[in-house]
Amino acid sequence: MSLRNLCLVLTVLAFAPAWAADVALVMSVQGKVLRLDGANPASVEAFVKLSEGDRLSLDRNARLRVAYFENGRHETWTGPGSLDLTSRGGQTGGLAAAEVKTLPLAVARQLARTPVADREGRKAPARTRAVPAPDAMARLEATYQDLRNRAAADDLEPETYLLAGLFELRELDRVERLLADLKQDRPRNPEAVLLISLYRKAVKNLREARQ
Repeated sequence: MSLRNLCLVLTVLAFAPAWAADVALVMSVQGKVLRLDGANPASVEAFVKLSEGDRLSLDRNARLRVAYFENGRHETWTGPGSLDLTSRGGQTGGLAAAEVKTLPLAVARQLARTPVADREGRKAPARTRAVPAPDAMARLEATYQDLRNRAAADDLEPETYLLAGLFELRELDRVERLLADLKQDRPRNPEAVLLISLYRKAVKNLREARQ
């Protein structure tokens, strides 16, 4: 490789967005799950995005559900053991085999648009909204109903999908109504609390950016 091409590659890598390596979204966590990052392991919560190369440690009785953006793979792992993340699935270090299902790619890619803060707590960079198709809302609602009909009552994956779609379409009033419904219907669900907090901050940031 020429020096000129090497400099070009290094420049692209230096200015690549932090979220470029995101490969999966944590859908739920029970028990203690840590992301091992040198000498500073950090607790993993629901609705955190994971990057390729992340290593997770699951304590005994821990349970982790992860959805992958590239292929729609959906894994449920139970501890104890460790897990290395790739773009297409987890590679286990002592964990029992995962329970696996496959999400439609459209659902997985919508989950990838869930707004999150980066690992240092700063706001993640806002992405430019694409012009929605005329039937985008109808398809979003139909897919949500199908997901909700198939999901357990305490599974927030359908609502996570719907919120990501509504937020991308900038239907902020509907996002806030759905958050109010979640708060009323699941007042003691810790993952609902996290999801509500996440989207309230995202809506607040977007409204302030418009002013």
